Amino acid sequence: MMTKETLAHYQKKIEQESEKKQSLDEHLWDVACFSRQEASIIGQGDVLFLIGLYHDLGKADRAFQDKLLNNPNRHVDHSYAGAKYLCSIIGPHLKSRGVDKDERMTFNEMVGYVISAHHGMYDFCYCSDDAEYYSFNKFKNRINRDLDDYHYHEDIKGYAIKLEEKLCDYGYKDLRELIDKAFDNYQQAMSSLNWQDNSEWDYYQSCMVRLYLSLLKNADILDTVNAYGLEISPMDKTERSSLKHSYLAAIEQKYASFGRPNNQLNTIRTEIAERVKERGKRDFKGIYRLDLPTGAGKTNLSMRYAFHQLVHQDKSRFFYITPFLSVLEQNASEIRKVTGDLGVLEHHSNMVKQANEDDDKDSLLSAYLIDSWDSQVVLTSMVQFFQTLFKTKSAHLRRFSSLINSVVILDEVQSLPIEVTTLFNLTMNFLNKVMDTTIVLCTATQPAYDSSEIDHRICYGGNLGKLAEIVELTIEEKQIFSRTELRKFDDSDQKVYLTDVINLILGEENSVLAIFNTKKTVHNCYTMLKDMTDRPIYQLSTNMCAQHRLDLIAKIKTELQNNTPIICISTQLIEAGVDVDFHRVIRSYSGIDSIVQAAGRCNREGKRDKGQVTLVNLTNEEENISRLTEIKAKKEATESILYKIGSPINISTLNRDFFEYYYANNQGLMDYPLEDNISIYDYLSLNTYQTANKKFKGTLKQAFKTAGSKMNLINNDMIGILVPYGDAEKKLAYLEELGTSHFLSAEDYQTIKSLLKELQPFTVNVRENDPLLEATKSYLNGQILVLTSEYYDTERGVKYDSASFYF
Repeated sequence: MMTKETLAHYQKKIEQESEKKQSLDEHLWDVACFSRQEASIIGQGDVLFLIGLYHDLGKADRAFQDKLLNNPNRHVDHSYAGAKYLCSIIGPHLKSRGVDKDERMTFNEMVGYVISAHHGMYDFCYCSDDAEYYSFNKFKNRINRDLDDYHYHEDIKGYAIKLEEKLCDYGYKDLRELIDKAFDNYQQAMSSLNWQDNSEWDYYQSCMVRLYLSLLKNADILDTVNAYGLEISPMDKTERSSLKHSYLAAIEQKYASFGRPNNQLNTIRTEIAERVKERGKRDFKGIYRLDLPTGAGKTNLSMRYAFHQLVHQDKSRFFYITPFLSVLEQNASEIRKVTGDLGVLEHHSNMVKQANEDDDKDSLLSAYLIDSWDSQVVLTSMVQFFQTLFKTKSAHLRRFSSLINSVVILDEVQSLPIEVTTLFNLTMNFLNKVMDTTIVLCTATQPAYDSSEIDHRICYGGNLGKLAEIVELTIEEKQIFSRTELRKFDDSDQKVYLTDVINLILGEENSVLAIFNTKKTVHNCYTMLKDMTDRPIYQLSTNMCAQHRLDLIAKIKTELQNNTPIICISTQLIEAGVDVDFHRVIRSYSGIDSIVQAAGRCNREGKRDKGQVTLVNLTNEEENISRLTEIKAKKEATESILYKIGSPINISTLNRDFFEYYYANNQGLMDYPLEDNISIYDYLSLNTYQTANKKFKGTLKQAFKTAGSKMNLINNDMIGILVPYGDAEKKLAYLEELGTSHFLSAEDYQTIKSLLKELQPFTVNVRENDPLLEATKSYLNGQILVLTSEYYDTERGVKYDSASFYF
């Protein structure tokens, strides 16, 4: 027998805690209303009301009520029932309206899948003993299989009919009218998109699934948390509006503090800032480019644009996203100086959150904000952004809908690997067209994502014909910002030896930065130079832990401020947001995007007329990049474009040609290829790999779970090892002491966790098969690896040639 009151959530009285319960009726209507409210911003309110109302219908089964009240360890699948019930009604109803078969089946499956997957996404196609019976369709299996001890006909259907009796109280005559309005929502969203082939159509369907699932999960989790008495109230409209206006007032006050421009450069900066302000006020949703040279004040301009969007276009949130943690931390600090901390969430791997044991509600609120990105300003990394777009963990899914009606600044977007081009382009189109998001690609070297050499292109510009470029500098304005002169070492395009580079460095009396593509070349150049000069000389590479690099960069900055004629030899890591200013920069051939970034480290402050940037094309023996496939491909594109071009070179005019060549010669890489001619793009669209050799039936066929598990913005075949540098040594000694203990208490594990967070800046990443792993000590079954001290020094970081280590 079913209980008098059908429950959604129940917690027995525990010591000081009183009994807590929530009726299923209350939960379903709460989730339906809250998800409708959030989704209505983009015209998807009715479809989310439909999904929210039926998402937990399976909890009406007496088996689930027994689990809740008597057997908490009993497994009961409650997510199938709402999908089964709605699919039995939506399809026939839309058919009676004369809706096209494919359209009605797609919508039917989409609504059903979202409900059935709200506790975990899965692939549509599957293989098991009963797969053929269900046409290899896991969704069909989920809603049609026979389940012992379940009571769909006895409990579920009757409960659903009682729900429908109350629909008129919420603005719907009956379930059919709700389905009609929901289907209209879906059609409206899909009609806003342009697609050129079936794969794009199917990919956009996968984005719709993610959007609906995200909105559902946020409403469901918020209501569930509140049901247990820990009230979390999202910021109301008045509070949000007040914050938006305070941000705008603060950035305008900052610009007012600059006063009247006192030279030609500042005059142009002021004019650019005014143009950005006007576009921020007027731009409707779109995908725009902000292409600005070094010294234009990009961070402040981004804020000015975004805060005018928040107020004048009533945007919900401002996202600042960058690939580099060093840039993120630096710019997050600048942004907070303007906004203050209220309403600002900084979310990336270097943020260490200390648990507050005295205030569970604050801890819960903090976790809620991180899991949902429900803040006015979100400062995060490109890795977190891509996880939000493609991963399938609950928090990743929940964050997706926070991008609705937001303004998103994507900084240094040229650093995205070519493998994500298709996924990035189409997802940005979806965010813009369906989710009303304004996206700004912010870099001095704009990728040509609309190139005819790309199959699946981005749609730049705004809805009302707004130009893609937020600011277009005249030739004269560009010249005023120009602070460097770029020359080849050899205009006859001959290869260069390292000895030539060393002679060039030694011939320069002032500070010199030389940037190479490999750590080996950096170390070889450093070793050769060290015995040939008395000048201070530094090397920088990822063989050093982050703290080591930060300490060296701080020293380098001090030396440069004192006009010391230092020499720095570095990999390309110094190009990523490290504000240094050298007299001369030497750059080994690479992509034009990297060359422009390198040039930004020369005469950065404009204290000299022209800083000298020299390009050197090293021999393969001196710099072997055969295994660095992306750098190699970009270098080849640069060689082709610069061939026979004499010095000085106006590199900025060659950016588009560079990307066109690069894309034309690497078209097979853009869909995020995996092994055996599979790609992430295929998994999320046609899914030909899983469905081709099977008698699969169904309109939706995406492999969400598989794609999510295989999609990684950063190569994840790396292992982090802790290194004995500076302050880390004492902490490592304590960690090793704990790691060798025969018994670890819960308190010990908490201490280890805290130590590992503190030691994060003292980590070096190596490949899984790196011989250096043989020189590590292992603790906690290999979870913690510590490099022995003889293999790390303060001059170069990790040492691969220690006398006792042969390979």
